[in-house]
Amino acid sequence: MSPWALQVWLGLALSIVGIAMHRTGPAFKRHRFGAPVALLGLAVMLVHTQELPEPEAGLVQAMVDSMFWVVPAVFGAALVMLGAPLYWKSRPWALLAGWPLIAVAWYEVYAVAAGTSPLDFPLSLAALPGAALALLVFALCVRTAERMVPPEPVTEPLTERERRYVESVLSRHLRGDGGEP
Repeated sequence: MSPWALQVWLGLALSIVGIAMHRTGPAFKRHRFGAPVALLGLAVMLVHTQELPEPEAGLVQAMVDSMFWVVPAVFGAALVMLGAPLYWKSRPWALLAGWPLIAVAWYEVYAVAAGTSPLDFPLSLAALPGAALALLVFALCVRTAERMVPPEPVTEPLTERERRYVESVLSRHLRGDGGEP
């Protein structure tokens, strides 16, 4: 295997590690490094100085070709998630900017995959009822699963002894000693 092929696979591995690190959430300190590591992996995969062997050349070319729909899809999805109602507060401008970007991404997917022209685009929309049905079935499955789980009872408040213990643990960890009392 050539070093350039190894570079592509190393970049793919770095991207996957970066995505995994990003998904650890705010409880872990490493989540801040997830996006930069994933972008570094993408750069390692796409930037090379010599001709790549197969199948790595096909992989890189497929990634470059898909950027026309991946970039608007990612930015559109991020804007829609940012604008989605959270605690009854929504950001309509983010939603209004995100949904057209997602529509552009879908148009690009259909144009690339089906080779359609703008005049043939309505014919390629025949797949949307199937996709909508799949999403509906998924939503119904989630709703059914959530209704089958009984609600948890309200927990009792902490006793005075438990409250003092939690306070001592938190104060030790905030100070940084982390040891036992």
